[in-house]
Amino acid sequence: RVFAVVECNSQTIVIMRLLPHGVETVCRLSAPGTPNDLVWDEHRRELLATGIWSQRLYRWKLAANDSRFTQWTAREQADLPMCGGCILVLPEHQCTLVVDAFGRHYAVVGNSEFSVQHESLLYGHNVTGLAATKDESMVFFPHQLLNEFARSVRTDITWGGMMSNNIRWLQTERLLNQTGEQVFKKSKFYPLGSPGNGAGDPSSMAVSSAGRIAVTLGGTNRVAIGNEDDYYFRQVNVGYRPVDCAFSHDESLLYVVNQFSDSLSVIDLQSMAVQQISLGPLREPNEVEYGEQLFFNSRISHDGWMSCHSCHSQGHTNGQLNDNFSDGSYGTPKRVLSLLGQADTMPYAWSGKVDSLETQVGHSIRSTMAGDREPSPNMIRAIATYVAALASPPSLREARLEHGPSAEGQLERGRRLFSELGCADCHSGERLTSGEAYDVGLWDENGMRWFNPPSLVSVSQRQTSLLHDARAKSLRDVFEREQHQLSKPLGEQELDDLVRYLKSL
Repeated sequence: RVFAVVECNSQTIVIMRLLPHGVETVCRLSAPGTPNDLVWDEHRRELLATGIWSQRLYRWKLAANDSRFTQWTAREQADLPMCGGCILVLPEHQCTLVVDAFGRHYAVVGNSEFSVQHESLLYGHNVTGLAATKDESMVFFPHQLLNEFARSVRTDITWGGMMSNNIRWLQTERLLNQTGEQVFKKSKFYPLGSPGNGAGDPSSMAVSSAGRIAVTLGGTNRVAIGNEDDYYFRQVNVGYRPVDCAFSHDESLLYVVNQFSDSLSVIDLQSMAVQQISLGPLREPNEVEYGEQLFFNSRISHDGWMSCHSCHSQGHTNGQLNDNFSDGSYGTPKRVLSLLGQADTMPYAWSGKVDSLETQVGHSIRSTMAGDREPSPNMIRAIATYVAALASPPSLREARLEHGPSAEGQLERGRRLFSELGCADCHSGERLTSGEAYDVGLWDENGMRWFNPPSLVSVSQRQTSLLHDARAKSLRDVFEREQHQLSKPLGEQELDDLVRYLKSL
């Protein structure tokens, strides 16, 4: 009766024991950089956790014969090429699979040599659970899929052409060893949505010992239940924004946790009858809380295919391209911008022609999401208020607690170079942005070449997708490959200094 929970504010993992009349804290494990997913590896008696902003995989070893779970040894950490999301331990393959907390990347970490052995991309983003078949021959997961070649109009949205919600099965050997399209050969794909029922925002997954699958649909307040070979997953209404689920010990029931209604739904898997259990009295949400509820609500979009979160994952970004009318044209997909810490970075949109968050929110619901109903002024204001309350994440340097004289010297050199190269002409002030648009030597498919510079605050947390069309896959790419606004060639040491400085912002 021991369990572990994430305590984000204190950057710790708390090990707790269930008692007859409550719980007690057994010990606390430090996990800087906002711990995310937790997995207990029974084979190695290790606890693993991802850090979102530290972009790391942590692990702790439990002492032999320690039945009280009090004696833990922190083992080495693995640096990841993306923000740490879900974890899947694959004992037969002697490795651990980690996916991006927001976007499409994944990494394979060896269990013996605890470092990234392989990395590639998934087509989908917002992966909210990972599982393997009993023989570990296939890995499967729920996800969303954003098509950059589809326009944000109803004709493209209705059939899931722009944003779809799915389950995908991939061959483990290909996932661990191949890259690009080779990863997806001989795979299986199951769409959860259909016209009139987009099944927005898969938020968690549970798998029974018999292979029954349950996927919570956080944006539409339902749970999809079925088997791998079913033609149709049955959908059951539950509470407001289901975010987790688990089968009972005898697998006759499914328990579903509903975040916004503070409730537990209990589904009888034979009759599909649902019992709702309140976890406490609900109060009227304030404007920020109401805005948060709307931000994660797929029903404000056409047929429930997507919420604001679908592209702006947890308020951040999925790092992909979307072809909407924010720039005044179609056929010109642009990178989805992060909303974290954007309250004081107006104007908005890549063109810099949107003067307020409320204007941008209203446009997004009406146009990008093709909402079936006109959003009320209260809805628009509440979402804008919630977005304005989202704080910037820490820099990668801060999240990893990287300090010291040598680091400070390199940062100072990078800071001087940032000024000498004229970077601060466009990325200026406290938020490292500008209210103007500039010809930055790049252009889209329609010839647009004047762009409003995004804030560089916390740019290290979106470094796998940069510039308006995501052509740069790292901060080094921006200068080394794209030569972005460079007035002179950079030597290797100068490039290292500049990138290190940007990762500290």
